[in-house]
Amino acid sequence: MNTQTVPATQHVNAGIPTGQTGLTGSPRLSFGGVIRSEWIKLMSLRSIRVTLIVTFASILGVSLLIALASRSSFEGGPAEAMRMYLITTATFPSAFLSLIFGVLGVFAISSEYSSGMILSTLTAVPKRTPVFLAKSLVLTAVSAVTGLLLVWGGLGLASIMMPDAAAEIFDAQVVSALFGTVVYLVLLALLAYGVATMLRSTAGGITVVVAIIFVMPIAMQLLAITGWEWVPTAAGYLPSNLGTTLSSGIVPEGTPAGMGMGAPEAPGYWVSALAMAVWAAVAVIPAAVLFKSRDAK
Repeated sequence: MNTQTVPATQHVNAGIPTGQTGLTGSPRLSFGGVIRSEWIKLMSLRSIRVTLIVTFASILGVSLLIALASRSSFEGGPAEAMRMYLITTATFPSAFLSLIFGVLGVFAISSEYSSGMILSTLTAVPKRTPVFLAKSLVLTAVSAVTGLLLVWGGLGLASIMMPDAAAEIFDAQVVSALFGTVVYLVLLALLAYGVATMLRSTAGGITVVVAIIFVMPIAMQLLAITGWEWVPTAAGYLPSNLGTTLSSGIVPEGTPAGMGMGAPEAPGYWVSALAMAVWAAVAVIPAAVLFKSRDAK
């Protein structure tokens, strides 16, 4: 019996067999296929969808309330006041968003460990590095888009409530504040992703993230009572203070006192961005090594 041979060059990506000789198949995976798989898995989680929907509704509602409450304080003021009004309305919810994005980063990996799906994932993609990278890229994309929509939505609400401030939307400080907020939230989600990968526990990952975001600043405030000079400097490099600096944007020289929101002990804008990237790397790099080297269970 003659057996027709299909050339191996006729292939389909995303894990579908790339070529068949006789009755045997030779499946090959593409990185794009792994990314699509991770996208489907992440967005199919009900917890993720519900979290994103509630986040959009609540955060934009908070931005609207802030715009209404602070309008009288900034209305009729100079350009600096208009910029601060826009930044305050668009980025003030970032303190609440930090926890939400941290939970998002934890869910991106811990849900598979809790459900046992990680075994199926690593069976389908034996090489673990593409899985880890695909998950991180999908998480980065979802976090970046969500963050952009939220801060620009808040900026739009601020402009509607005070049309005079719309002229300052593309000011360098405003744009850098929005960009810095998104960068902070994305890196925080990656930090949480790395922590959850190492712990392989939803509860453990969220606990550590909460400790980093909320508990460590309180601990530093208590240590400040001792009068040790290094405490304020170290506190300035905590993610919460770095996020505050990034959400303040690049403050122009000569800006009147009170027109900047950055913590006085925190480093500058670009140093804060670099420090936040280091926080994420400290979690993600060891997590990648452990994900590749240890058992799936």
